[in-house]
Amino acid sequence: MGLMTFDDFAEELDFLLKRRNDNDATNTARISRWINQAYTYMCHPSVHKFREMQAINSITLATSDNDYTLTSVISDTIVAIRFITYISATSFTAGATKRKVNPRSIRQFEQKTLASGAPFEYAIDGETLYINGIPTTTQNSHLLRVGYYKEPASISGAETTVLGSYYDRPLLKIAQAFAEADLQDRDLSLLTLREASGLLNNALEEEELEAEETGYEVEVVLQNAMG
Repeated sequence: MGLMTFDDFAEELDFLLKRRNDNDATNTARISRWINQAYTYMCHPSVHKFREMQAINSITLATSDNDYTLTSVISDTIVAIRFITYISATSFTAGATKRKVNPRSIRQFEQKTLASGAPFEYAIDGETLYINGIPTTTQNSHLLRVGYYKEPASISGAETTVLGSYYDRPLLKIAQAFAEADLQDRDLSLLTLREASGLLNNALEEEELEAEETGYEVEVVLQNAMG
């Protein structure tokens, strides 16, 4: 958990922006947007991979159904898929039979006849997950384990981020850079963003904390940072 609350960020950002007033297009609503936009941007896996943004959920397979709307089965806002694993069982246990489901493009799916049976490939199109093969009665109610990076929830008031306190400062500097860019001070914005990048680059990313390669790298990015 961070040490700075949203209110702390807002006060610091207001100070760094030299307490500009509404005539300078700075107000409470804009400061809130800059802080939460910076938080979302910093937590995107294309910027920095945080273990706090990792999650795993399960999708229950249904006979003859090869497409699943992610937003209807997973409540988090998914920004990138880390892995998908087929579980040959109706519940997940450590000893369950598993198989990696490999990422493919939706164009490849459109150009092939899909097979029946246990899933072995997937593609993302918008908010829909497509799988190949198509579950039969044998795979009905079996599971797909979906590992992903999620978007953080916005903060306000006395709330802190879910990240370690080290990341309070780079978040503040990214918010400052966004504000400076919007206020037409782009040269200063680039310098501020460079300072934030240096702070992030000095911190270890999730996969660098692992003792060996785990294969948990991002496989499919659904949404680019701030895109």
